[in-house]
Amino acid sequence: HGGGGRVTGFGEHTDPQIISVLRSNATSGLEIALRDGAWVSVPPDQTSFFVNVGDALQVLTNGRFRSVRHRVMVNSVRPRVSVIFFGGPSPRETLSPLPQLVGEGGRSRYREFTWREYKASAYRTKLAANRLCHFE
Repeated sequence: HGGGGRVTGFGEHTDPQIISVLRSNATSGLEIALRDGAWVSVPPDQTSFFVNVGDALQVLTNGRFRSVRHRVMVNSVRPRVSVIFFGGPSPRETLSPLPQLVGEGGRSRYREFTWREYKASAYRTKLAANRLCHFE
C-alpha cells in the first residue's frame, strides 16, 4: 500500500504471450520497470495502443526483444479501465529462438519447449518470478 491511497491493482510481471496490445482510459496506473529496477509511470493516453513484448517473443528473438516487466497501480479517486488482447501460440506449439536470430555458430539462450510446458511451469511460480529461467 503506497501513499495517496494508491494500491497495486496487478502486481509486477511479464506477459507470457508473444505480444500484448493494451488500450486504457485516461487514468494513469501502468508502470514499467527500467533495467536498473526503477519503476516509471507510463502517461495515460486513451487514443493510443500500447504494445508489450511478451516472454514468447523474447524466446523467439533469442533475447533481442526483452519482455517488459510491468505492474498496474490504482487509486480510489478515478477508476482505470483497460482492454488487453494477448497474442500467443497454441498449446502444442514448439518455441525456440529462430535460427536466423541465433546466427551461424551462435548460441541459443533458450532450449526448445512447448507452450504447454511453459504455461505449466509459469503456473507453478510466483507472478513476479522470471518464468523463462527454467528454459535457458
